Amino acid sequence: MESTGTFTAVVTTAELRPGFLTTHMVEDRELIVATTAEGFHVYDATCPHSDFQLVPGRLPKGCLVECPMHGARFDAATGAVTKGPAKDPLDPIESRIVDGTLEVLVDWI
Repeated sequence: MESTGTFTAVVTTAELRPGFLTTHMVEDRELIVATTAEGFHVYDATCPHSDFQLVPGRLPKGCLVECPMHGARFDAATGAVTKGPAKDPLDPIESRIVDGTLEVLVDWI
């Protein structure tokens, strides 16, 4: 399946620390970047359960994204729900690394 849209630079990989979650505004959409030992994982910054903003900070247990509203947890590498009340996973955003910069596919405009 061919993607539509263009890749846009978000942040240099040197600015991202393993075990942390950061937020970045890209084309009027807030995204989170979860930096794990396996790499960089980009998602929409809104919890699918409560439509509440996920916040930056240390990833609990090194690999979980936790919603501050109701405590839903998601696997940072896959976006899968690991603890409710959320039933839907995090919405992944296609990304790549080019010359030390994390880029995301902007296909929502």
